[in-house]
Amino acid sequence: MGKKSAEETFKEIAKEVTKAAEPVIKAAEPVIRDVKSAAKPYMDKAEPYINDIKAKAEPVYNDIKAKAEPVYNDIKAKAEPVYKDILSKAEPVYDGVKAKAEPIYNDLKTKAEPYINKAKEKAAPAAEAVKKSSKKAADVAKNVGNDISKSAAKRKCKEEVFVQYNHHEVRTTDIVERAKADYIAKGNKMTDIKEIQVYIKPSDNAAYYVVNHQDTGKVEF
Repeated sequence: MGKKSAEETFKEIAKEVTKAAEPVIKAAEPVIRDVKSAAKPYMDKAEPYINDIKAKAEPVYNDIKAKAEPVYNDIKAKAEPVYKDILSKAEPVYDGVKAKAEPIYNDLKTKAEPYINKAKEKAAPAAEAVKKSSKKAADVAKNVGNDISKSAAKRKCKEEVFVQYNHHEVRTTDIVERAKADYIAKGNKMTDIKEIQVYIKPSDNAAYYVVNHQDTGKVEF
């Protein structure tokens, strides 16, 4: 614990006061300059009188300084032991508090350690699960990306299926559309169709369809 003399403490206080006053001094600088500028002609005229007063005042100042210095040194000499005494009395109190607090802290730390370790143990599987989940999520994202790429490739590829028999040719997509149109023509709606199966039977020159595993119909080629 560093010990400071009374003089050093006073110096620190003076330093803090000076630092706090800096913004005020800075803000006042333009005003001071203006005052100095306006006062200069008068100061020039007053200078001989000022010098005369200064010359007469200097011995008085020196006399006061000479008389005040022993008083200041006496106050300093008396204050320093008091300061050192306070410091010396405070230090054991601080050390005592520190000495008493340290075992309590160490005891709490020792008692808390098993709980901290237990919490770490319990948290470890969760952390591992999160790690695995993150890896799974990354794999899923990768697979989804691959599926999207494949789907996009499929969409880019134009596919057409034709059924040829005898001298006829029909496109399967056309037959599906005709089956839907036939279903709607019977009073149903397009939105009613959830799924449709179409069975092309060239020997009957027709296609049979089933809508939603319930309604059936037939369209001819």
